[in-house]
Amino acid sequence: MAKIKIVTDGSADIPAELARDLGIEIVPLLIHADDKVYRTGVDITDEHLYEMLMSGHQRFTVSSPSPAVFEQLYRRMVGDADYVYSIHLSNHLSNTYANTVLARSKVPASTTRIELVDSKSASAGLGSIVLAAARAAREGATPDEVSLLINAMVRHTHVCFFVDTMEHLEAAGRLTITGSVLGSMQRIKPLMILDEGEIVPYERTRTRAKAIEGLFTFIEDFPRVQEVIALFATTPEDVEKLLEKVEPIFPREKVQIARFGPSIAAHLGSGAMGVMVFEGFEE
Repeated sequence: MAKIKIVTDGSADIPAELARDLGIEIVPLLIHADDKVYRTGVDITDEHLYEMLMSGHQRFTVSSPSPAVFEQLYRRMVGDADYVYSIHLSNHLSNTYANTVLARSKVPASTTRIELVDSKSASAGLGSIVLAAARAAREGATPDEVSLLINAMVRHTHVCFFVDTMEHLEAAGRLTITGSVLGSMQRIKPLMILDEGEIVPYERTRTRAKAIEGLFTFIEDFPRVQEVIALFATTPEDVEKLLEKVEPIFPREKVQIARFGPSIAAHLGSGAMGVMVFEGFEE
């Protein structure tokens, strides 16, 4: 049986304990604050990062691991694994995937095959793809089966979210929105989706209540739903409002609740909420 290893980055928002149990290698993102650089989940806790985010007076920026970091990891895996699936944050949202491409080009040819995957997603969307691949590998799936599963998960995993202010997303420079449209969106709480990995407007909502209703509508519009994750940054109390709306169409006890990791929340700002929907595969 082929030995398969799964690699991802810190934007996948996978709990460290679960990653260890499944043998997932998580490459930390880098947090820049107070002229210092921290590795997420290594040098600084999520709680500390959220304190920084919510303080209002302190900003931090997030950057991708360098190609050298990925190269070192891939070299370590050469000979130890038959296949490595390195699955990462959307290439439209970060240069992480591009750095993996550079890293792999510097790894000597060997019997270990390194497959790079642009998840076209983020946070729980990326995390769900990574977890599915890791579980399949642990259960004895072949490399071809893992590849097919990953590609199918990318197609059928969807993320929708809203923010309290466009300030953080605009500063990150990852919005594919014209200036005039962006200006009009400053006065509302727009719903946005990841479409082929790009952040694009989905629905214009003017209040937080309407935005939460929009998250429900996003879920409801799928003809079938296998998994739902409700995501929040700093307002766990609003998750209950969403669950009340979702219950008639999807059992609330099956809805997972997760907090955006701080590296994602840094781009969304406090008050952000979202949902991840995995629609399942057609039978």
